[in-house]
Amino acid sequence: MSQIISDPANHSLGSTSTARQSAMRAASLANVAIRPLRHLDDFIACEALLDSIWRPESGSSLMSKDLLRGIRSANSYVSGAFQTGQLVGVCVGFWGPPESRSMHSHIAGVSGTARGRNVGYALKLDQRAHALESEVDTITWTFDPLVRRNAFFNFHKLGGVASQYLVNYYGPMLDEINGTDESDRLLLEWNLASPGVVRRCDATPGTGTPHTADHNSVAALSVGRAGQPVVAATSASTLLVGVPEDIEILRHVDPGLGREWRTAVREVLAGILSRGGRVEGFEPQTGSYIVTRGK
Repeated sequence: MSQIISDPANHSLGSTSTARQSAMRAASLANVAIRPLRHLDDFIACEALLDSIWRPESGSSLMSKDLLRGIRSANSYVSGAFQTGQLVGVCVGFWGPPESRSMHSHIAGVSGTARGRNVGYALKLDQRAHALESEVDTITWTFDPLVRRNAFFNFHKLGGVASQYLVNYYGPMLDEINGTDESDRLLLEWNLASPGVVRRCDATPGTGTPHTADHNSVAALSVGRAGQPVVAATSASTLLVGVPEDIEILRHVDPGLGREWRTAVREVLAGILSRGGRVEGFEPQTGSYIVTRGK
């Protein structure tokens, strides 16, 4: 569910222009040019890039060129990051109902050759600037809560929050990344003009202040010595919910343990959020979500 955190009419030209300047700076630091995809060749390249990342089962496509063109024709967000003329990253989102003043970001991906260079960060900042320029304050998207690097990116780097856990949201995904695992997802809310997001996205690189766990935080789920999930009962108000270091590798080398982690995270995290809790951040040192209980 989208959440509006301020009236778009109150945005100053300065805050919107600052968001655009931040996006341009991020693209420059990532050594990419980001622009909307408009031409058939763009959509063909986008389809191919997404399929190369997710590797769907033979004969299927993650997003066809026809669908991508349709989304773009509806004036939604379909943009790519280019390096020396080659498409290396894409981000696709579509507008919510007019009264919600929101965008849902359906998919974003970066080629293997361009990962680790902040291309994804540059794409999200471009999407943020585009939304704010369109008087939209909130972008939502879903992601697998077991994937630690995405949790770090979404909470620690971008400043998102989450209060909804979606069980087996998409059903079978039929690609090499998700395998046969059930498609549980967290619904991330990115409140674009909130102080936490502004600190991370509009500050000088390296000077942002991510949310960190306080000293009273207690682990409700952690990684055991053998890599297994360890659940602990606690009444603490701030909890740490850990996830495995690399679930994608784990699914291949030990599918049974991967399923154990799906069940454990579902029971612990979904349970807390269903009672009014919220994911406020991610602690990279322990690979744990920082979760506050509902009041």
